[in-house]
Amino acid sequence: MKKIEDKEDLSGKKVLLRLDLNVPLVRDKITDTTRIDKILPTLNFLIKEKAKIIILSHVGRPKGKIVEELSLKPICEELQKMIGCGRLVSDQKLAKNTIKPVHRLIFSSKNDIREILKGVL
Repeated sequence: MKKIEDKEDLSGKKVLLRLDLNVPLVRDKITDTTRIDKILPTLNFLIKEKAKIIILSHVGRPKGKIVEELSLKPICEELQKMIGCGRLVSDQKLAKNTIKPVHRLIFSSKNDIREILKGVL
């Protein structure tokens, strides 16, 4: 199996990660960070390599709708703390060059992937 760590020269390259960040939440508080903890080595490697990281994930089953209770915002905030990143963005639809974030977290992969990534990649 190929590993991202085997790639050379990731500096400035966009890396799309489809991650299972469906962690248990109680009143917007994460009760178990195990799934986040497991991805930290990969994220830290990509940050060290200066790659532009785009994370695609979801919480729960939003059935194609934006549901506030299923927001990735708490996960986004937790990742910010864990990786020390001050420019982590969460948004349903990201326009190209809206800002110049290194890391992006897209709210839900349950929507049409082509529509979500239009103008991002």
